Amino acid sequence: MTWFYLSEFWDQITEVFSTTSENLVSYPVAFFQNIGNAVAGALGNIFDTFFHTFSDLTLFFSWSGEMLGKILYKLGSPFVYIFNFLKNAFSIGFSTPDTPDLTYTFSTSTLAVFDSIPYWTTMTTILGVAFTLFVGIAIFKLFTKI
Repeated sequence: MTWFYLSEFWDQITEVFSTTSENLVSYPVAFFQNIGNAVAGALGNIFDTFFHTFSDLTLFFSWSGEMLGKILYKLGSPFVYIFNFLKNAFSIGFSTPDTPDLTYTFSTSTLAVFDSIPYWTTMTTILGVAFTLFVGIAIFKLFTKI
């Protein structure tokens, strides 16, 4: 389409200069303005097409690079996870444990009261097991209701 306008322009210019003196035709100013507008439109269309194509290619390569980066990230994420897991496991496993800042203990008088109860350790064990069974049965009943 663009080349059609340029060839039309060339044909009009050669027609103006190919007329002989006996066939001399007077061309008005509007004729040359129309030809100038046609040439400007054709050249503008050429540059518009070039820049549009360049923009499309740039966007395509940008999108392709972004998608390739996402694909490589997804393919490499298991290796990164395993590496971080092993690194943290070794760093935590071979480090000295932190001592707690606060320790929650009972006073000696409170411990003396509980130590005076006969079979206190046995009773606390039985109470702990009973509480665990009670919570387990409650959870089981809750799940069987649904």
